[in-house]
Amino acid sequence: MTARRAVQLYSKTLSGLCSTPSTLLRALLQYSPSILKFFVGLLFLFNIRSWPLVWHYNVLIRPVYELRFRWWAVWWRNVFASKKRMLQVMDKFLKDLCPVGEDPLSYTVTVKQWAGPDDCDFNWHLSNSSYPKQLDAARFRAALKICPTFFRAGGWMPLGATHFKFISEIPILAHYEMRMSMAAWDNKWLYTVIRFVTTKKSKSKKPQVTASAASREKPIPSGDSAPFPQLHTPATPSGTSTPALTDGAAPSNPAERIAQLLPEEPDGATLHCISVCELCFKIGRITVPPAVALALEGFSAPPPPESGITKYSHEHPPPNFIKSQQLQAPDVPHGHLRALQKFLKGGWRDVPEGERWWEDALSGEIETRRARNLEAVKGVRLSMEGAMTTYV
Repeated sequence: MTARRAVQLYSKTLSGLCSTPSTLLRALLQYSPSILKFFVGLLFLFNIRSWPLVWHYNVLIRPVYELRFRWWAVWWRNVFASKKRMLQVMDKFLKDLCPVGEDPLSYTVTVKQWAGPDDCDFNWHLSNSSYPKQLDAARFRAALKICPTFFRAGGWMPLGATHFKFISEIPILAHYEMRMSMAAWDNKWLYTVIRFVTTKKSKSKKPQVTASAASREKPIPSGDSAPFPQLHTPATPSGTSTPALTDGAAPSNPAERIAQLLPEEPDGATLHCISVCELCFKIGRITVPPAVALALEGFSAPPPPESGITKYSHEHPPPNFIKSQQLQAPDVPHGHLRALQKFLKGGWRDVPEGERWWEDALSGEIETRRARNLEAVKGVRLSMEGAMTTYV
């Protein structure tokens, strides 16, 4: 075909396409389906984390099966060992999951996440609705790390309420952390504080869920001092900042009082949001006091000076963890949990007042801090209940 003939054919085709709108539309549909499919597929992939059942996978399936895979890996490595050796190995695996000797009010679990396109709003910031969505998965991961024995016995931790205090935006594609710590508890509710923070990029890769050693190294002050140092929020990326609370400032609402409860981040991270969650411990429909569940896992106050050790551990477990192990049967495959389940379902009520080992485990300085922190966090619940009574 000559160049002149090609030009004539191109001109004729172009004039035909532009002759009527319907002809042009048919041409677009005929010649551009591949491009449309590409963009539709790309949009579909961008929202992969919001596909149907992905939430169920992230919240319920993935955390549980990560633990199961670890269990199976240990089992397969010892598949040819004797029965006695197998029981010892699996019992050690289950004990190592427990936070033995840790201070519950200084224990922090960190879950890392990033602000994907499906989680952001039209301002290219993490949407307000995405905070509780991502917190669902983080909360269950933290619960499995804090109370592995309780869940193994058939327990669960329903959510009673969630409160948010937004401070500054998290931009799209930014990596952020949800740092969850226990603030206080009463006879029914466990109050947890979650800080949404961003940190500077680091070349080293860290596990997705870790207990923050830095937080444990900076314990909560005790005595008559303030529960935590005052919070100073850095400037936001846009140049604005949230005013810092000073010693003489009186918070105008309970959500702002939570800010006074929080310490400055030990690594200089930027705080974006504070959340307070109310959780309770259930086995079936029976409520278990939080102190019972926490002491069961090995959380405890420091050992007395005359013990000769500075901190309880798996090698030197606290008395409450020894009591917890006596409620189980490690010499039976997978552990025998009937006695433990009976205790959780109400057997703890039959223990005399002076022999309640879970109260002794969380006494002293821990009890003092718990009572002080409770006054701050329960104000959020009382304010919401007051609003419901006033306006309903």
